[in-house]
Amino acid sequence: MKPDSIRLLAVTTVPEGRTAVRNILGELEDLFNSESQGFELVGLAYNKRAAMQQLNQIQPNVLLVDLMLPGLRSIDIITAASAALPDVKILALTPSDPPHDRVILALQAGALGYVLMDADPKEIFTAIKKALAGENHLPVVETYEVMRQAAPELLISAKERRANLIDSLLALIPIVGIMSALAAFLWRRYWGLAGIRVSDLGVDASARVTDLLMSMLLLLGIFGPIFFIRTWLKGIGDWIGNRPKLNAGLKNFRNSKFGSSSVGNVIFGDWAAWLVVCVLILSGSALLLVADLLIVNFLIGIVVLVVMLAHVARSSDFLPNWLTLTTDKIRESLIIIGCLVMTLVVLVTLEVNRGPDLRTDGVHGFIAPTVLGLSARPAMIYDIEEKRPPLSALYIGGNADLYVLYDPCEKVVRLIPVGSSRVRMIREVQC
Repeated sequence: MKPDSIRLLAVTTVPEGRTAVRNILGELEDLFNSESQGFELVGLAYNKRAAMQQLNQIQPNVLLVDLMLPGLRSIDIITAASAALPDVKILALTPSDPPHDRVILALQAGALGYVLMDADPKEIFTAIKKALAGENHLPVVETYEVMRQAAPELLISAKERRANLIDSLLALIPIVGIMSALAAFLWRRYWGLAGIRVSDLGVDASARVTDLLMSMLLLLGIFGPIFFIRTWLKGIGDWIGNRPKLNAGLKNFRNSKFGSSSVGNVIFGDWAAWLVVCVLILSGSALLLVADLLIVNFLIGIVVLVVMLAHVARSSDFLPNWLTLTTDKIRESLIIIGCLVMTLVVLVTLEVNRGPDLRTDGVHGFIAPTVLGLSARPAMIYDIEEKRPPLSALYIGGNADLYVLYDPCEKVVRLIPVGSSRVRMIREVQC
């Protein structure tokens, strides 16, 4: 054999496959010899274990795998071979009526194409040459039929993905219910520590879940874009790669050195680029907050939430490339969001369980007032009938009949009839 001869390993247990391989060997050898190139069948395996053993021992140039092995063993062999020996060129061997599902799975697993068992040896010769050059080989007529057969399944798959997205959206309903119950419990617990009954306030505590959800959307709007940085950097890299002059200039700069250190690699490294974009995103979010443009953060949060749900439901086909995430990034994003939610709940619970911090100028704290919508405003209460002197207290709320007040000086709750009193807001309660 010549040093650059073609070494072919075939994997087939089907009698038709073994016959096809043996029938084409002689003609293939003649065709390669006509081009002054050697050709040899170096192995014939009948299962995955034998195929992997021979692959490691013989290390052929070309692997020919019969797609009609029982189950999906053919796909397993192609997947394992392409991962273990990326230099081996893989072709699939199919019957004259190729099964569309196995052909598609074989191409996805790493095969460069496929040939029919009853194909002319010249076509197989051409397929092997193309594979060795790293090119694909797909018989036109048969591939057209494969695509036609796969089309109905793709349509069903698309419908299923849309259904999964709807299911994911519907799954938010019980989640909202749970969050509502949690918010209601914390709301009651918080004011209950001050001796205020929820019924006195005349407010549906479960309505506080709206504030909780808005806070979560705000967090997603601020931090959510960070999850897409890798995707955006890849897009920028592809854009630069399509512009030779710009790409060459950046390569020269990247190779520049300061002493023994590669300055360009540090500046244009993955982590440095990620950090720069992350700072830009957070700076933009901070500017929106300062400019009181929270609506923009909320809209971004809604977009991020929809994108996450679409990926979870495997219905992300409709998303543009700059809003796609790899599987590991989805997992990472969900873990981060889950940690944020749990941290928020823990902090709210800790603050609420300590009781309300009611001072002469109102309620203090950050999480409970912000997330649960709690407030206590200093006010002067004047009795129109002048049956009682003016009262300085924190105005908590009320219903159609009563004002609910909290006296921070004596630390007691007072109920004043609405019909005989009026309220004027002040800066601070004077004790």
